Formats: sequence, structure tokens, C-alpha cells
Amino acid sequence: MLKYPTFAFFFFFICLEPTASASFAEANALLRWKASIINQNNSILKSWNLETKNYTNFSGHPKASSSPCNWFGVSCIDGSVNRLNLTNASIHAFLYDFPFSSFPNLAHIDLSVNRLFGTIPPQIGKLSKLVYLDLSTNQFRGTVSPQIALLQAHMVISLLNLRTQ
Repeated sequence: MLKYPTFAFFFFFICLEPTASASFAEANALLRWKASIINQNNSILKSWNLETKNYTNFSGHPKASSSPCNWFGVSCIDGSVNRLNLTNASIHAFLYDFPFSSFPNLAHIDLSVNRLFGTIPPQIGKLSKLVYLDLSTNQFRGTVSPQIALLQAHMVISLLNLRTQ
């Protein structure tokens, strides 16, 4: 039996707090990108929402009953987004609006067969854990950012159908 049960209870919730905060920050980043998507009536992304309760966690953030880890096309490890698979999801948007820096554990991105356009942003090179990137069959134009060379050497990259100017 625990000698100090109150301390153990408090310690348990303090340990959970960073994961909950990371998940909340990543959820908000995904929601900001969703808001920039041109076809807002996209039913595939309906699961991308935060249903908040009327109480808060220790950091003052509303507790979310819907983690991004439960959203369509999003997978997590230890409560942090590590995989985004939105293949053929009818997304019509600029990839430039995607908040890459909000996802330090993102290892897999598959956004193939959508209507992403513009250029491939240099911020993608900051994803230090990325091992798989598929942006094929979209409407990108221009040159590929040299920042992509900063990605891991043993990684799969598919940029088929990239139109150069």
C-alpha cells in the first residue's frame, strides 16, 4: 500500500501532462491547416475536431475528448503524431500552409493523389524524423526546395508529376 497516495496521484498526472499538451498543440496545428483547405465541405476530415468539455487540465487548456490520434489519416506513438496518411482525400490546398514545425515526431507523410498546389515548402526539411514522403500526383509547380536534401539519407521520397517552370 502506498504511504503517500496523494503524492502518487499528483505525480501520475504531472507525468501525463506533457503528452496531453503535445497532443493538444498538434491537434490545433492540424486544425489550422484544415481551416486553410479550400474545399471545407470535405467529409473525409469531419473527424478532425476537438470536442471540449467544460473543464480544464492542469495547464489551463480545455481537455479534448477527441485526440488527433483518433482522427482520420492520423496515427500517433505515445500521444504524438508520427504518421499522416491522407492519400486520395480530395484535399485542395497549399502545402505551404502546413505547420511542419508543430510535428517533431512526424516520420511518415502520404499526401499523394490530392489537389495540393504551389511549391513544396522548405520547412519540410526540418522534419528530422521523416523517413517516408509521398507527394506524388498533385499539382505542385516550381523547383524542389534544396531543404529536402536535409532529410534522412535512407528515406523514400515520391514527387512524381512535379511540374517545373
